[in-house]
Amino acid sequence: MLLIEDNPGDAELVKETLAEAGDAVFQVHCAGTLLHGLDRLAAGNIDLVLLDLSLPDSSGLDGLTAIRTHAPNLPVVLLTGLDNQSVALRAMQSGAQEYVVKGTLLGPALVRTLQHAMVRQQSQAESPLSTSRREPARILGLLGAKGGVGSTRIACHLAAELKRQSGERVLVMDLDLAGGAIAFLTQTVVPYGIRDASDNIVRLDECRWRKLVSQVSGGLDVIPSKGPVLREEDQPKAEHIRFVLRFVSSLYDWIVVDFGRLNPFSASVAKEVSRLYLVSTLDLLGLNEAKANVKALFELGFDKDRLALVLNRAPARPGFSQRELEKLLGVSVAAILPDCGQDFEESMENGKRLGESRKFQKHLAQFAAGIAGAGKPADTPAPKRKFPFLSGVLRSATTSAE
Repeated sequence: MLLIEDNPGDAELVKETLAEAGDAVFQVHCAGTLLHGLDRLAAGNIDLVLLDLSLPDSSGLDGLTAIRTHAPNLPVVLLTGLDNQSVALRAMQSGAQEYVVKGTLLGPALVRTLQHAMVRQQSQAESPLSTSRREPARILGLLGAKGGVGSTRIACHLAAELKRQSGERVLVMDLDLAGGAIAFLTQTVVPYGIRDASDNIVRLDECRWRKLVSQVSGGLDVIPSKGPVLREEDQPKAEHIRFVLRFVSSLYDWIVVDFGRLNPFSASVAKEVSRLYLVSTLDLLGLNEAKANVKALFELGFDKDRLALVLNRAPARPGFSQRELEKLLGVSVAAILPDCGQDFEESMENGKRLGESRKFQKHLAQFAAGIAGAGKPADTPAPKRKFPFLSGVLRSATTSAE
């Protein structure tokens, strides 16, 4: 059971009451705020929530709404110091299973209340009238090994290609808090951004979310960063953004996130992604930075199976084994995208900010097909390519890494 209660004395009383209640055994996890409680819920292995209605970061039924949003299948029992029948009725209508008044916590009665709440929730879940919850979105992160590698452009084109191939719901999320390039490239003009979603995480619901996002050409939803964050106090907290991602994963089939560069914020939020693609170029600096990023992510405990490399602006000259490149960097190469800078410059001069290139689109379509499972499996490496000019570069990169 997860007990969300900010009063240590009340929390200890609940634990003592349950411990003395006879045969029923409850393993109680405690959280002092709603956000800490949501974070513990995300870790899993919780069967029941006992929620105080008055918390430092929520009041009234806001906490219940947030719990029901993030964990709709868990029974929630409310804990309050007021015996208010109107509040109790509204709580039941909002999805709570029970309502317990502090000061009436008799051991056997509390146990029965909690057990009955679990049984009723299970019965409702098994009812043929209940609607099944959709599969959560696959979250794909794009992380630049260094500045100027094109990770933002790839994120936008990848999202558009996933939308074109699957016809499913796709969101592009800009978490490059030093930039804001996605809004510029997609010509998105909205008064809100990811920080607004972060500031309203407790009250975030589908209606509020629809007011924050903008739909661009092709049916993509975009949530921008609203430009550079210059002051630390204005930067959203990573745990809040993780809650946003968990919430919106129920609204989309695919979420493509542009993280910008590796930093404590992006490293923390990247824990939520299904797969993280590190974008690099094939020059010495790009490879050296890519290797350093891979090492840093592994040291942070990032799962190797969720990390892959995307090589951008690759020349077409054959000669060096891709396998050796993967061995040097320690991760698989998921895609090799050609250098189409001239194509993009010409299309942007014609007013297309995101840029167009048939050659680039062909390779990106193969990349998206692999991810979506429409082509080769997502984890299958692209056909082996060779890069003759890399022999000296790789030796230099290896030497510098050592």
